[in-house]
Amino acid sequence: MHIISEIINIPNICEPTTEYIESELKKRNIIPLRWAIVKISKDFFTINCAYDKIGLG
Repeated sequence: MHIISEIINIPNICEPTTEYIESELKKRNIIPLRWAIVKISKDFFTINCAYDKIGLG
């Protein structure tokens, strides 16, 4: 197991939902152990995300 903690920007759609955030992470082949929105700007949500790198194909 190799846990990575990374900052990721995803597009701001005005009303973030858990489903939206997790679907955007999945598009990047990330299945998060945990995530949190750490910054919101006009264009992006900045997400701090931890995931298992070995779990990535």
